[in-house]
Amino acid sequence: MTDRDFQEPSGAVGNGAQHQPKRSRLGQILAERPEARFRLSRAIGSLLATVLVAIVVLGLLRRAQLIRDRLGSPRAVPLPDLSAAGDDQPRPSAGVPDSAAR
Repeated sequence: MTDRDFQEPSGAVGNGAQHQPKRSRLGQILAERPEARFRLSRAIGSLLATVLVAIVVLGLLRRAQLIRDRLGSPRAVPLPDLSAAGDDQPRPSAGVPDSAAR
């Protein structure tokens, strides 16, 4: 390979300085304060984890709704009539001494 293989297109020939894209605000901050890279990576990781958890929860809620929609209506279950048993006073348990008997 020769130097001609690495030459820029004819429209980019200029004073010889390489054209670099303008840095974003985030790139400027990281260039000024490289120690902030760790905090930034943790913040982005936390944000991604929060988004992932939210997506999973929404998926589970959607699945639960689909399962509930497939189920039939609840069955009527007859409950025993407790008022016909007699008095409404609680009965002492067998083997437990009554506190009034002392």
